[in-house]
Amino acid sequence: MKIFFKILLLLVFLFSVYSSNAKELPYIEEVDSIADLFIQIENEKSDTKKTEINQYLIEYLEDFLGKTESFSADYSKIKKLSVLISDDKALKVYTWNLAFQDGSFKYFGFLQYKTSKKINVFFLEDKKYNSENQPRLYQTNTEWYGAIYYEIITKKWNSKTYYTLLGYDAADFLINRKVIETLYFDRKDLPIFGKKIFKINRTLTGRLVFEYADRVTMLLRYNKKQDMIILDHLVPPEPKFTNMYEFYGPDFSYDALVFKGGKWILEVNIDPNIAINFKKDPKINHLKRRKVSKGF
Repeated sequence: MKIFFKILLLLVFLFSVYSSNAKELPYIEEVDSIADLFIQIENEKSDTKKTEINQYLIEYLEDFLGKTESFSADYSKIKKLSVLISDDKALKVYTWNLAFQDGSFKYFGFLQYKTSKKINVFFLEDKKYNSENQPRLYQTNTEWYGAIYYEIITKKWNSKTYYTLLGYDAADFLINRKVIETLYFDRKDLPIFGKKIFKINRTLTGRLVFEYADRVTMLLRYNKKQDMIILDHLVPPEPKFTNMYEFYGPDFSYDALVFKGGKWILEVNIDPNIAINFKKDPKINHLKRRKVSKGF
């Protein structure tokens, strides 16, 4: 009788495990399908075919992200897809890019915003132009300044939640860009980018874009311990290269953005020991003291 009871318990346990796996299987299979599409894009040489596969990926993702279970899905196996979740667990941000034969890039993304009633999904359409047009603030998900986001900071002010996004744009063969973007949701739960909460000297702006030489790196990270965004101070190697951003690089001093009174306020030339006091995260970038480049 005891043996029969043990066998019965074992069968019940195995059935419960099988049932649990069966429930998870649909979104596991879909994540695998998404990962496979990214592999196809990476291996494809033709820009035209790459774009066609990407269009199918967009449609597939849009359908999947509309399902409730997708919010808790594990996307870690998809190396070319950046997935961020806000501290309040209300927002997930998905971004990726396509690299073309001419050295240019186009960016794509989705926002998944959880409300009390449902999960809203918004496709991000990259509408940025050349550097001379950067001051224009693109404000909706259909006018997005494309970038791959690697960090999200959640701040509340006057009962409003603001998300600050740190991103990277591999612009072309000559320059790279780092971007600091603002995002909030209006009364209709629609996404709004570009709110002017960055105070640089006496000027307010809704987006910060930093351009620098392709061969160097720029530190742009949120220091949670100090509660500030740390950034390299970028300069040209010589005055004659002023405004020629393909020559810009860090001068090994640091600036910071500190959140005060609902604004990110610039503080220049902060203590380097504060600036590099980070918890290292290999998914973002290496935070080590760097050797001076010969060009800077």
